[in-house]
Amino acid sequence: MLDFKRKIIFDMDGVITAEECYWNAAALTVWELLYGKHYLGLSPGEELPVFSAFPDTRDISSIRRVIFQRDKVIAYFKQKAVNSNWDLAFLCFAFQLALILKEFSRCGPENKGFTCPAAKEGITPELLHDLSALLSLPDRSWKPSFESILGEWTGNACGRDLPEKLALPFSGECLQIARKTFSPFSPLWEGVKDIFQEWYLGEINYKEIYAREPRLTGKKGLIEDEAPLLEINKIRATLDRLHNKGWILGIATGRPFSELYLPLQKMGIWNYFDTDSIVTYDDVSKAEEDLQGCLPQKISLGKPHPFSFLKSYWGKSYSNSRMLSADGLQPEKGKCWIVGDSMADLLAARKMGALFIGVLTGHGGAESSRLFEKEGARAVLADMTEIPRFLEANGANIGDI
Repeated sequence: MLDFKRKIIFDMDGVITAEECYWNAAALTVWELLYGKHYLGLSPGEELPVFSAFPDTRDISSIRRVIFQRDKVIAYFKQKAVNSNWDLAFLCFAFQLALILKEFSRCGPENKGFTCPAAKEGITPELLHDLSALLSLPDRSWKPSFESILGEWTGNACGRDLPEKLALPFSGECLQIARKTFSPFSPLWEGVKDIFQEWYLGEINYKEIYAREPRLTGKKGLIEDEAPLLEINKIRATLDRLHNKGWILGIATGRPFSELYLPLQKMGIWNYFDTDSIVTYDDVSKAEEDLQGCLPQKISLGKPHPFSFLKSYWGKSYSNSRMLSADGLQPEKGKCWIVGDSMADLLAARKMGALFIGVLTGHGGAESSRLFEKEGARAVLADMTEIPRFLEANGANIGDI
């Protein structure tokens, strides 16, 4: 017998926590891969600073402005249901790498920079230095084209289906290498994630959490600048009001546990959330690993897949295999609300049969309102502090909203 509890499940970034540090870390990751001498080592030109492990605030602002085209790239991928900032960094760098590989493939099979044996299983961060030598040849003056990513190359694809689009222009042996390079589970993706974590956590936290040395030493760590999205007293008052009304509060986030616990503990709001209803990247990653043997192919359980929201609603006593499909697990109307700021959150909520509240504190801001309404959000609110008033006003007919 299923136990239908009254739960409100929050996404974190863009709802309670600010995403600025994550977006900055994503931009710095792309910058390092393109301009760090230990990777591609390109010349940054006049728009970007020379690569260093110690960029100041002004440098970071400039890097993000150029690479993300005044944040148009962030908005572009948000609309494509890209929920993870690791994926954001990966797609932005992988797009530029695809442009490089197209350049190489036009030179014919004799171009060893693309078809060398070491690249057979896909290009890794360690192989980028080999490509850099070819890019510096006299007959090549290749430069990144950051605005090009805003084109129509994605088609109707969204979320974790986007990387495979980068391999479509290739053929033959080049196609096989491109597919392995641009897979969301590729060594390149793992490398991008590691570099991102170095920037976000900083050298000391990175070594403590991962028990290994970072690829590049000296990074301070943007996590030190983490801040709540709204005034913390208002967030506390909202969570307290919901808790006192009998709602169980959960979290489904793409953050690893360590990057969730530390900021929320520091803000003094960790204890408002039911520990059995907190699902992080670590839970999703472990489920993907555990289920790999019983599935025909490896799948992604990150949003917009409903796994994390389902796991948060039903609790960790329910097996991961039950969460693969929402069939038979839809909560009763009005007993589960998902609060998010992105299309990935909305699509995941819809797949699990939960009611969705869209808040306008994410990157899309007020412009997200029309999209949320079009896609079936049951409410669109200015921010999460309006949730208690909305639920109390509609309490009598909550199942019919």
